[in-house]
Amino acid sequence: MAVQADIEHLLRRTEFVARPARVAALVGGTIAAAVDDILAVPANPGSVTFTAGENWERGMELSYYWFDRMVFDSTRPLQEKMSFFWHGLLCSEFGKVGTAELMREQIDTFRFDGLGNLRLLVKKISTQVAMLRYLDNNQNRRSSPNQNFARELMELFLLGVGNYTEADVEAATAAWTGHTDDWETDAYIWNVGWHDANLKTLLGRTINNGGDPTLHGYETIDVILGNGIVPVDATNVANRGRDTRLVAAEFISRKMWTFFAGTSPPASVIAAMRDNAITNDFAIKPWLRVLLTSTEFYTAEVKQGLVRSPVDMMVAMLVATGLRATDNVPIWLMEGMGQAPLFPPNVSGWKHNAYFVNASAMAQRASCAQSFGWRTMDGYWDPGGLIQLAAGTITRNEIEVTYRNQPDQLVDRILTLMQITLSPSSREALLTFSRNAQWWERNQLILLTLLAPEFHVA
Repeated sequence: MAVQADIEHLLRRTEFVARPARVAALVGGTIAAAVDDILAVPANPGSVTFTAGENWERGMELSYYWFDRMVFDSTRPLQEKMSFFWHGLLCSEFGKVGTAELMREQIDTFRFDGLGNLRLLVKKISTQVAMLRYLDNNQNRRSSPNQNFARELMELFLLGVGNYTEADVEAATAAWTGHTDDWETDAYIWNVGWHDANLKTLLGRTINNGGDPTLHGYETIDVILGNGIVPVDATNVANRGRDTRLVAAEFISRKMWTFFAGTSPPASVIAAMRDNAITNDFAIKPWLRVLLTSTEFYTAEVKQGLVRSPVDMMVAMLVATGLRATDNVPIWLMEGMGQAPLFPPNVSGWKHNAYFVNASAMAQRASCAQSFGWRTMDGYWDPGGLIQLAAGTITRNEIEVTYRNQPDQLVDRILTLMQITLSPSSREALLTFSRNAQWWERNQLILLTLLAPEFHVA
């Protein structure tokens, strides 16, 4: 039987926060049973319906919808967590893509297919207009090859640096010629006149060998995840001559471990994940299950080893306060914290842990907590004023009268309504403030709770 601390850790990493109801539902069984429950995501998670007329406002609608799915509207928030993983790996950026509708198509693909099959996911993303525009494959033609997408497909998406040669980049680039778009309609277009259909050699295998030319690009993914070989003159000496499917499985396994665990990946877990990926032809759900059921995932090092990303922190604050995302999530502050949905900093996506720990980012985190503190108190000074939190309300009269001479009970009431458990030291800091503050200052306990270290560590 799993101990409660392990279930809470598992939920924080997979469902953003350890909601009390989810903890209670899972704590009586094994870790394996809990992981299976978490992985049982719905087949149709729905999609945002745009109401705004302006493109920028639609982009914000998409972000708010996604946050509300993470916080309130999904029975299995791992679906949204995993979609954000892919958003940071197979990423596109709203500003360059141009329209919220195209970003919605890509994000929905991550949400619907992010726990399906890697091979199918990458193929689907590759010819969506968002990706065609972001990595310039819409400009890739035989008379003027553009290598951006073909290079990043190997370097950043599937294989990693040094596991291919420049000749492989050229071959893959040729295979992807002809896939473009229409800027007027945002529609995908196949332009056969742009396609280079000559035979090529990619990672030791022949591609562009006749057949449907629209499928030549997809062959590159099949080679990488299939029978390709790392060239003997590749710069990554350790992988020379290895099957590319093994290298790809290890590469994505390390990405998953870093995202969910935060620490240096244990070789034994990466090997087990790799073997599972190969056995199941890159099915994502059983692949991730190996990570989440590994004993290494529940060590003290892993439990203490992951700084919450700004998105994770924002979700935790929304859960604690009960506020919905629209009009409450300050996207501009998220940019200052280092992570705003739809706006990855570059094709490498976001880094993790220390990437979000610097003076500027931490100052913005404090500003974000302050913003949430103010929003929970909207109407506090009105007659019958109250503060709305996750599990109910606390009125101004209770803070100023009922708990006036009970500062400790006020702290515990607020923590109960926010449905969070703080460490003894964090709780003691709140108690000290509550005991020493004037009664009219105690509404600041909401803000101080949101500033607690527990909101910065997953």
